[in-house]
Amino acid sequence: MMQLTKQTTFATSRASALRTSAVPRPSTRCNVVVRAVDGEKTPEVTPPPTAAPVASTLTPPTTPPPAAERPPPPAPPAAKAVGFGDVMAFSGIGPEFINGRLAMIGFVAALGAELSSGEPVLSQWASEPTGIAVAFLLVIAGSLVPFLSGNKNTKAVGPLTPSAEMTNGRAAMIGFAALLIVEFASSGKALF
Repeated sequence: MMQLTKQTTFATSRASALRTSAVPRPSTRCNVVVRAVDGEKTPEVTPPPTAAPVASTLTPPTTPPPAAERPPPPAPPAAKAVGFGDVMAFSGIGPEFINGRLAMIGFVAALGAELSSGEPVLSQWASEPTGIAVAFLLVIAGSLVPFLSGNKNTKAVGPLTPSAEMTNGRAAMIGFAALLIVEFASSGKALF
């Protein structure tokens, strides 16, 4: 004698699963036990378990308050003031752009003066230190003022882009350092 038992729970109403009403209703479930004994099938139906009333636990849907009663949105955070330390920090915008601008002006001026007068860079500096220092200070001030006012140097004017300025500044820094090294190694003359 062989006995197989399979217990299955299923919903008696498919419409209850597809219902989209605001108040959910419990579906009616029942347990069916099918036993096979020597080829005979005898279904046994057990009543569904009693469930707690669902309607008492439901709360009525809430409606949002009218637009006039809603609180205003929070104000955007105030922009942080840019300080000298922020601009001139190691990863700030100032050091590389300012040094690059000074190197571009210094390299072209030193090379042009050496071509016209034959004097090396250090003798040019010794003959006119005040003019060179004033030019450096004006370039530094002219660069710092926009940076301190919040300008991030992102505006391009034709081929003059911030990345081109940075690349030219780096090349001028290397060129100016190479000019000084060659003048030192060749006893004061870089070109002649």
